Amino acid sequence: MDLSSRILGTTIARELGERASAAVLIIGRDTFTRGQLSSVACFNFMAAQRLTAAVEALDVATTRDLYDRIPPATLAVPGVGAISLAVLGAAFEAKGIGGDAPLESWFRKHRPSPNGDPLATFTTVKHRAAAEASDDRRDRAARTHARRDAAHRARVDRFSRRRQRTT
Repeated sequence: MDLSSRILGTTIARELGERASAAVLIIGRDTFTRGQLSSVACFNFMAAQRLTAAVEALDVATTRDLYDRIPPATLAVPGVGAISLAVLGAAFEAKGIGGDAPLESWFRKHRPSPNGDPLATFTTVKHRAAAEASDDRRDRAARTHARRDAAHRARVDRFSRRRQRTT
């Protein structure tokens, strides 16, 4: 790309040059620039930034470490969707991880049941994770209500016994 400082101005030309060489996807020690991702036909840089934020919390060393150790369901978090997963596939492809279909091989590698179940889409994985989280919240709320009700019954019984002794 021609960044003529005479036409664009020095500041704009420098900023555009820095932006072009800056990392848009960071997975552990591995960084991917716009040029590296576009070399594997990946142009969604906003999804790359969202993926970077999600991967930061996973404590992975490299893209290979993420491929080997982290199952797809771990990335089923708000803000990370199928487009972000496509960016991850592009990162796998740029690093030469996972063969011809890196996302499929990553899903197969971490599939919970090796009995030949068909691969689920990432949207399905996200819906399952959301349903499990909802079930966990519902169970926690039920336990909270049960403890609260038991404590209330104990207080009422204690009050009633005291009240009977004084009358």
